[in-house]
Amino acid sequence: MDVLDMELWIGLIILTCLLYILKWFVGRKRTVRVYRVSPESLKRSKEVMLSVLPLVEDNGRHPLDSARLPYSKEDVKSAAKILAYYFYTKKQREELTRIKHAFVAISRFQDATMDADTREKRMHREEQQLERELQFYMTHSPFSVKKPPRSKK
Repeated sequence: MDVLDMELWIGLIILTCLLYILKWFVGRKRTVRVYRVSPESLKRSKEVMLSVLPLVEDNGRHPLDSARLPYSKEDVKSAAKILAYYFYTKKQREELTRIKHAFVAISRFQDATMDADTREKRMHREEQQLERELQFYMTHSPFSVKKPPRSKK
């Protein structure tokens, strides 16, 4: 029985090592989108969000036609992330809250050709995904990066 136990433990250790190596290889291939905050990107982001905010600030919980969204969801998400970082650094909490709400609220825009139940389910699923994405952005992106100390000259 001793040899069988030893073989079992060695097999488990080897399998664990292989899984960690596989996880490392899969994790390396992630792409990271970098948002540059410049006067031009801020202007563009404000333009995008000012066209979206009136559509989502009605506090409704029903799906909307995606054709009403003036920009793609990816453009709106990028603009919201840039503005979220900007408002965070400027300590404008009310505006940051509005941007966070708008980021999640774009889940309301669904394809009008689908039936009502499918649109509702898709909206809730996308809403949860957007909440996770925003939470990850706020905790892992430039918000949590420590700036190097400035050297005195």
